[in-house]
Amino acid sequence: MRSPLLRRKPASDSTIPLINIVFLMLIFFLFAGSISRDDARDIVAPESIAEDEAVRATGALVIAEDGSLTHNGAVTDLDAYLLALAEARAAEDAPSPVRVAADRALPAARLKEVLARLGATGIGDVVLITQRAAP
Repeated sequence: MRSPLLRRKPASDSTIPLINIVFLMLIFFLFAGSISRDDARDIVAPESIAEDEAVRATGALVIAEDGSLTHNGAVTDLDAYLLALAEARAAEDAPSPVRVAADRALPAARLKEVLARLGATGIGDVVLITQRAAP
């Protein structure tokens, strides 16, 4: 006696609806992401300085913890520095920014005083040299 052959039902392809859902979600997120507001679209992001710190600090006005000033390894006062800076900037076509390296323990009032004097002389481009924090 022969037994009837059992026909197997063809397995439904269940991956197609899953792919459709994934593509619909992808399209939704593409549209939702492009409609969001970007408040920083009108500015240019600052560039990071990837130079060695010894190179970056070369030529900087260094303010020690006690408030004393040095420039190019020589002790100076703020008036002498501003006079030398004005002469140097007059000779340059495009003056480079003034670099200031302040000690971590320097009182903020002294730093504010030096920066205010730099601003009062018309120097608007001042770079404060900082140290990258260890992770």
